[in-house]
Amino acid sequence: MAALDFGVYLTPRDGRHSHELLRRAEDSDLDTVWVGDTLGDWRDLDAPLLDTWVTLGALAVESRRVRLGMLVTNLAWRRPVEVARFAMTVDQLSGGRFTLGLGCGEVDDQVMAGVDVLTMAPRERVDRLAEGVVVIDRLLRGDRSAFHGRFTSYDAAATAPGSVQQPRLPLMVAGNGPRITRLAADRADIWNTWIDNGDADAFHALTVDRMQRFDERLVANGRGLAAVTRSLLVFDDVMQPWADDDAVPRLVAQFRPLGFTQFVFYPPGPDQLEAFSRITTRVLPSLRG
Repeated sequence: MAALDFGVYLTPRDGRHSHELLRRAEDSDLDTVWVGDTLGDWRDLDAPLLDTWVTLGALAVESRRVRLGMLVTNLAWRRPVEVARFAMTVDQLSGGRFTLGLGCGEVDDQVMAGVDVLTMAPRERVDRLAEGVVVIDRLLRGDRSAFHGRFTSYDAAATAPGSVQQPRLPLMVAGNGPRITRLAADRADIWNTWIDNGDADAFHALTVDRMQRFDERLVANGRGLAAVTRSLLVFDDVMQPWADDDAVPRLVAQFRPLGFTQFVFYPPGPDQLEAFSRITTRVLPSLRG
């Protein structure tokens, strides 16, 4: 089985906040640092939040070791051509340490994106994601030929200087629904899912069935079961990873047998920084075996 990958999801409140958490991640056994492309904090629209694409550019220059990722940018309202340019830029600035996560889900902050997105039917959301993945994959591979789809159309494209990572930087598709799961099996390098019912045990039971269908799709595509990394995002209202030293090992023991090798956790609160340092420098290495 592939090596374990542990990451932390940042919500950059201000420059100092993101700088401090990045420094702690760089000094720990964490592998990845992620941000989400939201127009505000979906839990509290009055809370400060920096633009995360701009923040990623700063983190790319400032960091040296950890891999950076977008989890996720929403193709229900983001244009795939601009997303490809954003991703290419962060990959260049980071020296090839960037993973692009793509999704289309409904979150509270999408109210800020306008009524068209707020009222968009779920089918159209997934349609936009499916077409957008194709567009972004083409552009990041340097394909400059014309594309004319339902939502995106162009006769020519500028792709230079391209991705540092070849043939392109990794693409993650995030979602729990059956169409998105199939899309991830068809085109993604990473499939991200998250505990969407507030109960890890109940979610585990659901995931057994999802994983079987996911594996069947991979085999049907001729990709092989190891072709796509399985990634799990854990919200802090489901599990507090920094509350005790056994929380992360319990979760890994529960989900790694299903093929999950990447685990992404919400960041520590101010009163959890000591525990965060201890767990990320002592507990996580012990899980790698």
